[in-house]
Amino acid sequence: MRQPTDLGVAAQGARKPWRGYGDLRLEAAIFLLVAVSFAAVLGKSAITSQTLVLSSQSGRFATYGYSDAENGGRTIVSVDPRKPLSWSCDIRQDAAYPYCGYGLALDVGGQTDGLDLSRFQTIVLRFSYQGQGDRLRLVVKTSPNAAVQAKLKGEQMPLAMDIPVVQGRNEVRLPLNQLAPEEWWVASHGLSTAEAAPNLETVRSVAISTSGAKVGHLAILVDDLTFEGSYLSTEQFYLVILGLWLVLSAGFLVWRFLHMRGDYEARRRRQAEEAGRLAEAHAAAQAASSAKSRFLGNMSHELRTPLNAIIGYAYWLERTALDAKQRAAVKTVQASGEHLLAVISDILDVAKIEAGKFELLAAPFDLHDCVAGVGEMFRLPARDKGLDFAASLDPDVPQRVEADEKRVRQILINLLGNAIKFTASGRVDLRVSLVEAMGETARLRFAVDDTGVGIAPDQLDGVFRPFEQAGDAADRNEGTGLGLSISRQIVTLMQGEIGVESTLGKGSRFTVEITVPVPKAEVEATGPATPRLRRLRSA
Repeated sequence: MRQPTDLGVAAQGARKPWRGYGDLRLEAAIFLLVAVSFAAVLGKSAITSQTLVLSSQSGRFATYGYSDAENGGRTIVSVDPRKPLSWSCDIRQDAAYPYCGYGLALDVGGQTDGLDLSRFQTIVLRFSYQGQGDRLRLVVKTSPNAAVQAKLKGEQMPLAMDIPVVQGRNEVRLPLNQLAPEEWWVASHGLSTAEAAPNLETVRSVAISTSGAKVGHLAILVDDLTFEGSYLSTEQFYLVILGLWLVLSAGFLVWRFLHMRGDYEARRRRQAEEAGRLAEAHAAAQAASSAKSRFLGNMSHELRTPLNAIIGYAYWLERTALDAKQRAAVKTVQASGEHLLAVISDILDVAKIEAGKFELLAAPFDLHDCVAGVGEMFRLPARDKGLDFAASLDPDVPQRVEADEKRVRQILINLLGNAIKFTASGRVDLRVSLVEAMGETARLRFAVDDTGVGIAPDQLDGVFRPFEQAGDAADRNEGTGLGLSISRQIVTLMQGEIGVESTLGKGSRFTVEITVPVPKAEVEATGPATPRLRRLRSA
């Protein structure tokens, strides 16, 4: 059964949904709520509440009384000096509009002429009332707007509004924005609506008077007049702006965070889907590769059986009485069969490597005999091409080593076969040397040098890839391009290294280094091993 790949496991892990997005929304909402609360605290602290109390103990005013006696009437105002906010009057019907009142001149002895009440929004009056009427009148005298001060020649503007009253104790809360200029006063001075706009920045006096008074006696005892309000200074206004920016920034950060988290989750889902599709494609590719490897293995075995018969009969026919033409035909059949058998063997090796079934069978063997046998195999083909050929071993190379002799031989055959194929003149050498000996192991180097066509620098990286060949078209047609690829796979399985150095037009050197065990009997025969390092001279 095929084992699941790491990619498949990763894809399965990526498909698990992330369950914390709702929690993040809750945390984001809590963060935003905290930011709003902090901004609200900033805003509240920025708004300054203020109160101005005018009472008998405040000492910031001077009292005065007035009545219609100023206009020829006989109404009498009585003020008790011991009680600054207590007064009474007797209203008499001798004037067309009888009235009486009691006023407070503000900020007496202060550095400014009057008080700034523009930052107050409400006035609260607490007083006791006994009289005939059901309402009084609040009168505030203030400096007019700067635009009309010259026109009025310093005269004060009276602002008034009615106060509902009941007999006995009263507490009345009135908004100051209901104060309006006296109509008779505006008309008598010929002011426009804009010119008569109320101005509470310089209030000179606050008075309580009768409104539509009836003949009779009234008495009023004022406890206090309280002005209440709130305002923003420049610094406090900046605090409010800071609070607003804090809320906006927190809202933007929360939105941005949730938006980015949503994008991240979407990307994770897409990646999980892509990983799933990739895992499925990888599994399908593995199945296809396995099927291909099985097919190649089966076909290679099926083809090798008849090929061995053809090659065997070709050898048998060659030893019979044949004329020259028949003998040439038999040799052609024999050579073609051997070439095809070599190709099939290479394909079978590739199939085994891809299927992971390529195994090394290590056993002690005579390395000197192996190298000599390979040398004899190529001595005749080299001589036929007019090449000098030599296969040698350094004296310190162990006689017997432990490795897969068949695969070592296969590597040497591939390297020497390519060297002779791509060398038209000169020489081909195989040299085996000892790189390092340590105890019961030895690192061997196999070097194959030739004076052939060489390999272009841009082709060096590709010579070990399957079906990649160097050289001209004629040479490439003689092989499959699998020999070096298979050799590299074998060397890798032996925990070794294979490399190539080449100069175009001057030749190439292929080197293979492998570490092999040395049988104990061989170590005892050659004496105790000591660490040695020997470098090959350049060919």
